Amino acid sequence: MVVKIILCVCVACIIGLIAFQFIDPNLNSNNNTTLVDDPNRLSIGISGEVSKPGDYLFDSSPTMEDLIGAAGGITTNGDDRCFYYEASIEANKSYYIPPKYDNSNICSDSPIEKVNINTATKDELMTISGFGDALSSSIISYRESNGTFYTLEDLMNVEGIGNAKFNTCKNYIILHD
Repeated sequence: MVVKIILCVCVACIIGLIAFQFIDPNLNSNNNTTLVDDPNRLSIGISGEVSKPGDYLFDSSPTMEDLIGAAGGITTNGDDRCFYYEASIEANKSYYIPPKYDNSNICSDSPIEKVNINTATKDELMTISGFGDALSSSIISYRESNGTFYTLEDLMNVEGIGNAKFNTCKNYIILHD
């Protein structure tokens, strides 16, 4: 009797899984690959302090607001001073939303000390770990030539800032107050 019940439950589960693949085609990984390869759709990633980090597909040129909305919004620890909602974002890139408070210290109620890269002086930029005289000067020169940084990732357009440097400073910079 117990064997028949277990067999019936297994068969029902298999039928349910098959039915859900027809109801939600995103469960089938082959369908996701097809969508990402679709040249008419833009794949853009988001990580950090958002409700649902991951890659999202868009039909047209989205803004940061569209990407954050697709990811379910920023968390209560997300720092909204680190992006502009109206910022245009690029396909095949990933964007990061940093925390306000240190994630490694659960009891922390003091915000992370951050520097505004759009208004900071050379001396203020040099307070960021890994930013010396030359890099701080490069940021100011880039800012004077190209204008406002609209996403944290725009900082990687400055000569001398690659992925490694960006990853060490991304939690310590803001774009507006």
